[in-house]
Amino acid sequence: MTPAKILVVDDEVELERLIRQRFRKKIQAQEFDFLFAADGVEALRRLQSGIQVDMVLTDINMPKMDGLTLLGQLSGLRQPLRAVVMSAYSDMSSIRRAMNQGAFDFLTKPIDFQDLELTIQKTLQSVQAIREQQQQLQQAQQALMRVAYYDSLTGLPNRSWFIQRLAQLIEQPSANRLYAVLFIDLDRFKLINDSFGHVIGDALLTQVAQRLQHSLQSCPQSPGVVARLGGDEFAILLEDVKNIAEVIVIVQQIQTQLERPFQIEEMEIYSQASIGITLNSLGLKRYDRPEELLRDADVAMYCAKAQGKGRFQVFDPTMQIPAKSALFVKESR
Repeated sequence: MTPAKILVVDDEVELERLIRQRFRKKIQAQEFDFLFAADGVEALRRLQSGIQVDMVLTDINMPKMDGLTLLGQLSGLRQPLRAVVMSAYSDMSSIRRAMNQGAFDFLTKPIDFQDLELTIQKTLQSVQAIREQQQQLQQAQQALMRVAYYDSLTGLPNRSWFIQRLAQLIEQPSANRLYAVLFIDLDRFKLINDSFGHVIGDALLTQVAQRLQHSLQSCPQSPGVVARLGGDEFAILLEDVKNIAEVIVIVQQIQTQLERPFQIEEMEIYSQASIGITLNSLGLKRYDRPEELLRDADVAMYCAKAQGKGRFQVFDPTMQIPAKSALFVKESR
């Protein structure tokens, strides 16, 4: 059990002795861990050092930095803590100002230690509630991130994530940095899906995703990431490649992995992949938009598929001419 950390800020040395005496058993049982500072300056220095504090118990009237000034500084700290102020009963105007500045509660001096213990318990419960709310919010945000940027079937990054990562690379241009986009489409997937059903089709997609990831792990010299674009389409981003020859070696390793039979529900299912390749720099051609990179890799993939199953093609700008012609013919019909 981690003890609750309570920072006591007061220039009265006697208060430290009384607190240690009153809460001796709780300190020994590691329920409470009291830290002490003589003024707001020392307290703020401790808090800014990164120490995790649950509660600040501060006097209002102190040298160097008073409690009201310290309260104003606490809001800039990135940790959920509560502050309780102490002051003489006759100083109600300062207590009122402290409460308006965000103090959680107040105690009047001389301190009633039974009241102090109750106040500490109540304050720590409030801090715990804040932390639970923050944790729930963080979990909800992470869940939304997974829905927005990850594929629910394979767990891979999705098209949105992939496009965003490409955009980051394009926004950070480097004359010497070369990266490649592989557009992967499974051959015969529709036939397999129609013949054996969506359950088998989904299982195949999941195993394909695993093999693609394994293929990249076996090529540590070219760090990359696999994404599922949708349906039976995947993409791989290879960052910091040396040249196209290195990319082709990796593509051939991927195709070798995918040519092995997939074991699904006591069946051996065979499926190959057509792969299109494009680089961020093709001669004088430079990409300004991530969609263009993905489009050209897609065009190269269709050119590879037109040559037969299990082929790959490196994008060439001349490939866009037949692709555009086919689109014109299709739209004219």
